[in-house]
Order: sequence, then structure tokens, then C-alpha cells
Amino acid sequence: MHKHIQLTIHICAVTAAAVFVGWVIVVLFLPIFGLHLWQQEWQSQGKTSLRFSRIEIPFSNEVDLKNSLPFMAAAAIDINNDGRDEIFLGGGKHQQDGLFKFQNGVFENIIDSIFPAKAIDDATMGAASIDINGDRLPDVFVTRESGIWLYESGAEKYETRFLGTMPESNTVPLSIALGDVNGDGWTDFYASGYIRNNLVEGTTVFNKPYGGYSALFINNGDNTWRDATREAGLYRQHNTFSAVFVDLDNDLDSDLVIAQDTGHVEMYAGDGTGKFTPINNPSVFSYPMGVAAGDYDNDGLIDLYFSNVGHTMPEPLVRGDLTKDQAFNPDYMLFHNDGNLRFTDTARKTNTARYGFGWGVVFADMNLDGREDLLAAQNYARFPEFLTTSYPGKLLLQYADGKFHPVEKRAHAKNNHYGITPLISDVNADGWPDLIWANLAGPARAYLSKGGTHNWIKVRLPNNVGSVNAIVQVNLADGRTLTKQRIPGQGLGSDQTRELIFGLGTVNTITSVRIRFQDGRDLLIDAPGINSTLSIGGTP
Repeated sequence: MHKHIQLTIHICAVTAAAVFVGWVIVVLFLPIFGLHLWQQEWQSQGKTSLRFSRIEIPFSNEVDLKNSLPFMAAAAIDINNDGRDEIFLGGGKHQQDGLFKFQNGVFENIIDSIFPAKAIDDATMGAASIDINGDRLPDVFVTRESGIWLYESGAEKYETRFLGTMPESNTVPLSIALGDVNGDGWTDFYASGYIRNNLVEGTTVFNKPYGGYSALFINNGDNTWRDATREAGLYRQHNTFSAVFVDLDNDLDSDLVIAQDTGHVEMYAGDGTGKFTPINNPSVFSYPMGVAAGDYDNDGLIDLYFSNVGHTMPEPLVRGDLTKDQAFNPDYMLFHNDGNLRFTDTARKTNTARYGFGWGVVFADMNLDGREDLLAAQNYARFPEFLTTSYPGKLLLQYADGKFHPVEKRAHAKNNHYGITPLISDVNADGWPDLIWANLAGPARAYLSKGGTHNWIKVRLPNNVGSVNAIVQVNLADGRTLTKQRIPGQGLGSDQTRELIFGLGTVNTITSVRIRFQDGRDLLIDAPGINSTLSIGGTP
């Protein structure tokens, strides 16, 4: 389903008789009681000492709703390898992108001194960064309406290279997933594709062939790429928002997880040679949009979280052309990794299911207690025109019982704008994750953590494809093991910090850190110090 900000859903017609009573209730009671439209989100804010302070980013996205798809890029990129990320934000069709450095307590736009200007009539949809040429500087893949671009670092400056359009002419690339799918040491990527704005039918289409085509591009061994979608077993027509490469079974090769629109979650097992086979999963017809990957229960296996349409609107309006006997799920989905490529949806059990209309989602331990938390960008829906309900983005802390509760209001990180994705980065290098909300048709918002008493360690891997899906385990003195992977492309059209930030809680001793790379390297670092950054392989 194409989700326009106006506001934001083109939906198929339904009979007035079927929804008349619902409209009467909404119109009469929402203005009085301030209820979320059909969502009725009664959950109270959880308890937390976590607090943020808002810092302005001098950037306001200017999406062209009539002529562009409603998406924007966001990425945390350490552009000069000084240990602090800069924030890349995509501009609309008639707007330049921004690259913001945090220094002296403010964000400054430095893009003019780093990247060549883009064509002014080209909207920027997604971004992801990695060093592809071995000079230890990040190269940046950017998706735009015109196609796929690369900002490649050179001897003196960054240069722009156009990599081409999507293989199918009806498709716009939205986001980039980075990996090495055939084990040759070169960077491959998967581009999620959506149907072009002028071809959108404006209906919730499930059952007929409709949408754009995503594509897998394999590196030729010289940083040029070829379309290998068909030979990899991944060719299909379906609108897709985002995807990630992640090692789901710890076999040291990349598997692929895809959030397709108006369909099922798609998961594929990689064999290490560039071929993929489907993995069964518990999804039914739904609207998977953003995808997050993290080990939320510390069992050493990566779990998956997907945003969805939620309960913002009555189900008849979002079922589209589904028949009565076709199962439909509007909930967010949390796939617990049970091992052996089997998954169970634990969203209801963990209180992560019932939220508003969602977009990008990310795992991150925001309070550094050793448990992964969740962040979800949300927006608002308007129907009819005079009735508007907003859905601030969610900061869901995980508590000791394994359940998640929203704390964005108490933590002072509430985002009242049209969020497309959260972005996590320690922009002030104090060890605590900071939060940036990338907002469409409005200002970006940065929320800097005020910190706390919990301990931490950051693991900084080499910024190359050899580190993608590397399994990093931090073994604590209390017997716990915390696991993360380097997974580019989480969120939606976004790329999170490449630093892996592990929260230790009150533990003050790390017995060891183990890192398993896809090429077979196995590193063991004994007793690294807490509240410090562990740089691997001479990384700055």
C-alpha cells in the first residue's frame, strides 16, 4: 500500500453502510476525549530514570507530496573517522540533502564541504555507508527517484557516481541493505523497490500483481555491480520498504529479511554463494514496513521486529482486496528466533504489538541495562480531512520481565512530527545512545541522552564488508552474554551507527569479548575495560 502523507493513506472505497456508525462515534467523541483514532492506546508510560535533552537540527524535510513518494534518507556516518557520527538527512525533490556535525553543543551542516550537490529535482529516499575501496573512509550509497548513487571517497574529496536505475522501469529504490552474500570479500547490496509515484493505484492491493521490483546487486570484483536477482532466487514483484542482511542461524553467512508492503514478511536463508531459499515465518497478510534486528532476550540469536499499520484505522479500510477467509494481522510483529531458522511471534506476549501506524523500527539498549529496547517511528492518519490524530514515535523500554513499555513522554523524547525512522548514534561520544527522529514534511529532532550510572562498552569494527554480520559477544562477570551483529540498513531508508553499544547495567567487569567474522576469523579479547571503546583491527 502506498502511504502518502496526505494523510497518509490512499484507500479503496468501502460501503458507507459498513462504516457509518464508526464514523459517527469517531466524529462525536474524538474531539471531546482526545482518543487516538480507533487505536485507543491506553498504555501508561513506564517508569524510567532515562532523560533526554532536545537539540535542534537545522533541517526541515520538504517532501513534494504531489510528485514524490513520501520517504527520506537518514544515516549515522562517521565521515572523518574521529569517533563521532555525523547525521545525513535526505532532502525532498527541490531540496538539498544535509550532513550535520555535532560540536560545541550544536549541529552544523557541513555537506557543502564533503559531498557534491545533488540535482535539485531529485528526492533522496535512503542511504547506507561502508568503506568499499579500502581507504578507511566511509563510502555512501544513496537511493533517489532517479536511481542509485554512490558518494565515493577519493584522494582529495568525495566524488559522485551514478550506479544506474532499478532493473524494472516502474520502480524507485527506497533503501539499501549491505552485505557480502557470496563470500568474495566485495560489497554487495539489496535495493528495496517501490512503484513509481505516478503509477500508484491508491488502493490496498494484496491479491493481484502490483508494485515495484526489488533487486540484488552482486559486486563484479571492481566496485561495479550486476543484477543477480533472478539467479539468487529473489525475483518477485512487490512493493518493498526495507530489508536487512543478518546471520539468523550463526552459520557465518548472510540471510535476508524483507519488509514488503501489503503482503507477508519475507525471509531467505543464504548459502554463502549468493543463492537464497525461503524461510517459513509466522506472518500472515499485513503491512510490514520497517525492520529491526537484535537479540532481545540474550539467547545469542538475532530476533526481528516489524512495524505495521496498527489499529489506527478500522480493519475494513485496510483489508483492501483480501477475502474473508484470508488471515490479516495489523499488529506489529516480534519474531523470536527459536533456533534452526524457526520463529515465533511474541509481540502480544511482550507488549510490542498494539501501537499506531508505524514506519522505521530499531533495536537499541537506550538505558544500558543489558536489555535491548525498541524504537518505532509513527505518523498520523487523517480521514476525513477535518479529523487529525497524531502518533508520536515510541521509545519502548524492556523491563526485567521481558515486557516492553513506552517511556518517550517521561524520558522527554516525544516526537510530535511525521516520523519516518529513528536514528541511533552516540553523537557526543559519552557512551550513551542518542536519538534522532527523521521527520517528513517537518523538522528533524535530536534528543541527547543525559546519561546515568550504568556501565557500557562500545565495540568499533573495521568499516568494511568483512565486518557485516560479524557476531560480537560480550561475556560479563555475572555469567550473562550479550550478543550483537553489525547490521547495516536497520530502520527505514536509514543506516544506524556502526558502533555496537553494549549496556552492562551495574556490572563492572567484562571477562572477554568474542568476535566471529564471516570469513572464519575468531577473535577473543580478554578483560577489556568498561566505559571505553574497543577498536578492532586498528580502527580509529
